Amino acid sequence: MWRRISIVIGSLIISFLHLGRLQDSGYLFFLIPFIFLLLFYFLVIEDRFSTAALAVISLFLIASSAYQAPSLLYLCLLLILAATVLCTFLYQKSWAYKIAEAEMRRRETEKEMNMLEERHRIRLDSLEHLEQRVNGLVHLFEVARDLNECLNFSEILSVLNEKIVPVISFTYGTIILLDTEGSGKKMVRNYYMVGAKKRDEKEMRGFMGACLEAVGDNLQPVKFEKNDISEKTDFRAYQAKFPVWLFPLAVEQRLIAIFAVEGGEANDFQKFEVFASQLALQTKKVGLYETVRELSIVDGLTQVFVRRHFLERFQEELKRAVRYQFPLSVLMVDVDYFKSYNDKFGHLVGDKTLYEVAQVIRENVRRVDVIGRYGGEEFAIVAPEIEKTKALELAERIRSAVARKHFLLYDEETQVTVSIGLSTFPADLGIKEAKEPVEPYIPDLIEKADEALYRAKEDGRNRAVAFS
Repeated sequence: MWRRISIVIGSLIISFLHLGRLQDSGYLFFLIPFIFLLLFYFLVIEDRFSTAALAVISLFLIASSAYQAPSLLYLCLLLILAATVLCTFLYQKSWAYKIAEAEMRRRETEKEMNMLEERHRIRLDSLEHLEQRVNGLVHLFEVARDLNECLNFSEILSVLNEKIVPVISFTYGTIILLDTEGSGKKMVRNYYMVGAKKRDEKEMRGFMGACLEAVGDNLQPVKFEKNDISEKTDFRAYQAKFPVWLFPLAVEQRLIAIFAVEGGEANDFQKFEVFASQLALQTKKVGLYETVRELSIVDGLTQVFVRRHFLERFQEELKRAVRYQFPLSVLMVDVDYFKSYNDKFGHLVGDKTLYEVAQVIRENVRRVDVIGRYGGEEFAIVAPEIEKTKALELAERIRSAVARKHFLLYDEETQVTVSIGLSTFPADLGIKEAKEPVEPYIPDLIEKADEALYRAKEDGRNRAVAFS
């Protein structure tokens, strides 16, 4: 708009100046080239109004000057003007096509640049996603490496709480250990909670039962979203946090445990799936280790501690007695006339009798008392926090229980008796104040209990005697 107004005003000014100086038109040869350039410019940009205005003012200037003073120069100017307009019109379409082609190339280039930028962004996102997955796999590898060093479930839980809980979001995590009965029915043997939040024990029992029913014999992960409703597995009754993911932990196609995750994020499902496969192997390994450990500390015949482990537990209890100034009693139990008993009934009956005697002892002591097989037919008992009088009562209870017991073994009904000797810490050590280390006290207490046992045998057997 302003350009056109300027053209009009400029044309009027030039016209008035020209009319005022018709006698001297020499300035026209200086002005006409600039007018032609402007005319060429307006033709190129397709400003028709400005082009027409300049063409009219140019013709007016040339015609009026030629009328005042005819000359061939003005004819040349007219021819140049006509040629300029004609050439511009002839090449205007070609220029427009070239400009359009250049614009098209620019747009295509811009489009390609946008595509390259989009591809670059996608590649960056893909690399970031791959980096996250690699970091996740590296983290899981580190967790698996740490789990390989675990020899019990306490260590496994410690690793999970340190390495998994801080980096993966979920509400509850539960490892349910299974035990298969002879009928093939799976029962919960034990369970462990993962994470800071713990489920109520009453809810936990129902929840574990629902997990068993949901998994059944399936060895593939089972997912329950919030709206999933099933007659057997309505987890809403146990205040479950959805989604609920159940990962069966199986080794050699045998289900040994279930890893239940509640309230996890959908993106973390595969991480838990990979982790569950590692956890299955570790659960199997810990189970085997506990079995081997149990076999190494428990006497296979009598099912009480072997002598080595008994002495280790004896040392632990004695340290506690020294630290807290508690009394502690040691009982040595020996089966009377066992050699002749073996010769009469045979070793099978003799072995079974030792097992039955060990069970009678187990039934008559407390859960905190430590029982071990000290020799062939000799048992040892450590009774913490029991002084001599109470220890003698305990010994008498064991003696009378064994004496009353009738053993029906391999069609043989037999009876045995036991002699018991006992010593008490610190009364029988003759020391004013017991201090650590406690290792020197152990052989003294056993030796004094053995002396009491020897006296019980000398006095006729089937009796309990305290060291004095």
